[in-house]
Amino acid sequence: MDQGIGMLVLLIVVGTSLVALFAVMGVLFPRTLERTRAAVEELPARSFLIGLVNVLFVSAIVFGLGALRASLGLEFLDLITLLLLILTVGAITFGLAAVVQAVGGRLLPGRSELAQRIWGAVALVLACLTPYVGWFGLLPYLALTGLGACILGWLGGRASKVEGLPGSTAEEAT
Repeated sequence: MDQGIGMLVLLIVVGTSLVALFAVMGVLFPRTLERTRAAVEELPARSFLIGLVNVLFVSAIVFGLGALRASLGLEFLDLITLLLLILTVGAITFGLAAVVQAVGGRLLPGRSELAQRIWGAVALVLACLTPYVGWFGLLPYLALTGLGACILGWLGGRASKVEGLPGSTAEEAT
């Protein structure tokens, strides 16, 4: 019985922490999340495929670095692997924050952005806790879509910065 109560407390603490994380990310990184949210809403299939390809690519690199570490004994490869995994988890977190904004915007279109983020996060946390379908279907789909949208948003933001530079093709056309 103690394990059940402990799991319930852990679930409440982790769920509340995720809601707070996504709310704070929306306040600290509004432009980044806006570009990522636009990719989630406008290009969900492309975002998912880009996320899937990148997870497969990063997994291949991580396993390759692990094999090199095991055969050659190069300990610095552990640091490279760790940095690559941290970068991937960070991108997935930004992507999930954008998915939270998109869901919250659709659930509560007339409310404040903070209320949208909070209720979007609550809805996604509860949906991902659904046994089997949420664990093995919805959560991986959202994580891969979020990763792909983060990459698209990052590339889109870099492209718009390049287009705004003097002498770029966008200014020459006008």
